[in-house]
Amino acid sequence: MINKKLIDRIEFVAIILLIIFGLFIAYQIILKIFGGSWATEDIIVALLVFVIGFVFTIALNLVKLNLKHDHLERQFYFLAKDFKRYVSYKDKR
Repeated sequence: MINKKLIDRIEFVAIILLIIFGLFIAYQIILKIFGGSWATEDIIVALLVFVIGFVFTIALNLVKLNLKHDHLERQFYFLAKDFKRYVSYKDKR
């Protein structure tokens, strides 16, 4: 099983690379406004790749949040089950 810290580090590196790529795209857009180095199509493709990376990052965070919710839901289910057993045992006495 992959270590959770390793996954968190990989996610952190991916977010940093995504931010750097976004800043580079912003720099290229500013250059394009002032006479530019990239063609418009290249900037559009780079923005598309940036948005896809951003969507994957949001999806990863959503999956992690959903897994945490499922874990807590299971814990509350077992807690409620134990409480019902305790109440029914207490009523029998």
